[in-house]
Amino acid sequence: MNTKALIIAIGAAALGLVLLLLYKQRFEAEASGGVPVRVLIAVQDIPLGAALSENMMGYRLIPQAYLEDRFIRYSDVRRIIGVRVSNGLRANQTVMWTDLATASDARRDLSSLVSTGMRAITVRADITNSFGGLLRPGDRVDVLGTLSRTGGETDRVTIPLLQNVLVLAAGRDTGGEAQRQTVNGTGGANNPVEISQITLSVSMEEAQLLTYAADRGGSGGRHTGLTLVLRNPEDIAILEGVPETNIEDIFEPTRRANVSRRRRQVIERIGPQNPNAP
Repeated sequence: MNTKALIIAIGAAALGLVLLLLYKQRFEAEASGGVPVRVLIAVQDIPLGAALSENMMGYRLIPQAYLEDRFIRYSDVRRIIGVRVSNGLRANQTVMWTDLATASDARRDLSSLVSTGMRAITVRADITNSFGGLLRPGDRVDVLGTLSRTGGETDRVTIPLLQNVLVLAAGRDTGGEAQRQTVNGTGGANNPVEISQITLSVSMEEAQLLTYAADRGGSGGRHTGLTLVLRNPEDIAILEGVPETNIEDIFEPTRRANVSRRRRQVIERIGPQNPNAP
């Protein structure tokens, strides 16, 4: 009987100790400001008007209780690549929404997102080009064009027009959190909506190329002959010598096999560096 009581007492004491430790951890977390959150900082001096690139930015941890709306979370870094700063920033200084040439996170004027020397051009988007409404500002895409050399249907080819192009806006969404809530209802990526237009950041020559290709490739209605291909945000490589695709590539087994072979070569080359490769 005494042994049973001793075991119960030891168990109660252990449980009390565990509860005390949990309470202590919770108290320390609350006293320190809560769970640390990664916020964006400049890792080098960034002059006024410079366009942000990923190698300019890093992060530091800030307790959640001290997080302000002006702070940019590190998870949003892709959203501001290519955006100009309206204030000069020093190395190790926190990058805030108010430092960007977009006025605020709630209002991000499209003209302010266009880097100096670049242009914004809008292309028509159907459910394919907008990836079911999941394409977002800050994503990067390649642009393919399908058009005819002579204006007929028998010699239509698909060629890579542009690579690694920044998406400035998807429909009316220019990347601000408050604006996404207005456009999408809840503002979440899990609540995609139909997007009819995609705005890209291009040079003047690239804008001319897209305009001509859309006009020549269009067959009426919404179709423009342009297709967007989404790429990994860390993949900025430009592929050289990509061949055009024509009807023979579809119907001839040898050509189809060559396409599959080149795909396997790409996977073998990047596989060890990309565990998500198929």
